[in-house]
Amino acid sequence: MGTLVIDIGNTRLAWRLREPSGVVSGGSASHAAIADALSSLPLVEAIAISSVQRSHEGELQQWIEATHQPPPIWIRSGADLPSTVKTDEPHHTGADRALCAFAWGCADEQGPAIIIDAGTAVTVDAVNPSGQLLGGWIAPGWSALQRGLQQAAPALPQMSEEQSEEASVPWSGETSRAIRGGIESMFVEGVLGLRRRVESELGNDATTVITGGDADRLLSALQPARSQPDMVLDGLERILESGTHG
Repeated sequence: MGTLVIDIGNTRLAWRLREPSGVVSGGSASHAAIADALSSLPLVEAIAISSVQRSHEGELQQWIEATHQPPPIWIRSGADLPSTVKTDEPHHTGADRALCAFAWGCADEQGPAIIIDAGTAVTVDAVNPSGQLLGGWIAPGWSALQRGLQQAAPALPQMSEEQSEEASVPWSGETSRAIRGGIESMFVEGVLGLRRRVESELGNDATTVITGGDADRLLSALQPARSQPDMVLDGLERILESGTHG
């Protein structure tokens, strides 16, 4: 039997199944489709789950019990990884942030990292070489910026699906493209500014690591940077390997 790691994010659920043969599979689904998404998964030896959305844990627990899966390891906040999280309030530090830092520490890297997780919220975190989360910043992600503007100004047209004009263009003459360009600029430039603040203390040798569903929107603008998709799942797998939790 293999291992299963699951990340209950703010808007979606993601998972990774690792079979004894080494074959790895995975996927993601909306919260509304949790039961259907997991229905075909086999019995496994061990499960670890990260959760920042407690309201969906019950459905997942029902699936675990109904399919006779082993009791999972739950990571709900930084308090579940006390040796890794050095923020002022580990209980209020997201499990996703803690697990990204833990994954960095387990990778045997030689320096500190600025870990940027671009999801519903975008976090920009300072992590030391041993994988301890020192602190960071939290801001609205791409989708949150878009939804927030739509809710605050519903009379505006829908944002253009086309890429905005080159940055050298001083303005857009079309409203829907102007909205997209404005959101793009606030998102990218905001993250760049937060990275500079973290880098001012960690030093220029800190590696920028970008993860999360909107990582591709940032990667080219934040070079030099490294892309590491599904870093939360990486951290959960390291939890299963090391037995480090609680």
